[in-house]
Amino acid sequence: IYILTDEYSMFYLKFIEPNKASGKGAWLKISDTPLWKTWSGLAFETVCYKHTPAIKMALGIPGIYSEQSTWTKRNDKKTGGSQIDMIIDRRDNSINVCEIKFYSTPFSVDKKYAEVLQQKLQAFKEQTKTRKHLFLTLITTFGFHSNEHSIGLVDKQIVMDDLFTAFSYHV
Repeated sequence: IYILTDEYSMFYLKFIEPNKASGKGAWLKISDTPLWKTWSGLAFETVCYKHTPAIKMALGIPGIYSEQSTWTKRNDKKTGGSQIDMIIDRRDNSINVCEIKFYSTPFSVDKKYAEVLQQKLQAFKEQTKTRKHLFLTLITTFGFHSNEHSIGLVDKQIVMDDLFTAFSYHV
């Protein structure tokens, strides 16, 4: 998977270049589109990857060696496809399975999304054959509301403010 990691370049290619002659009020119209929401989510994901040391600090694992990646299972007729935004594969026999959500309000896990998350965890275990302990981590802009669907499923939450705490790239 190739990802453009410069947020401004992504913004320019999606919004400025194709909308140069849009006129007055164009930005208000654009900011409520699915394309805008997709860009916001992808831009937030790149910010999260750039701040992985701060994420590790928020998780309480700054000194544990780890490798970060995304994970994708191709779609097939039998089990479907699956994608995980960030995997933090740790040397201490644990993996943080991170779902990154950009919302303008606190996120809420409903019954349907809880099933999606459980399916992702199961697909990851089966595909990778890992024996490591999996911790489901939600990284959101403004946190999430804990409810009957998230209790026992989500192990840790990280909010946008956690990404901008002091950290060292040498940890």
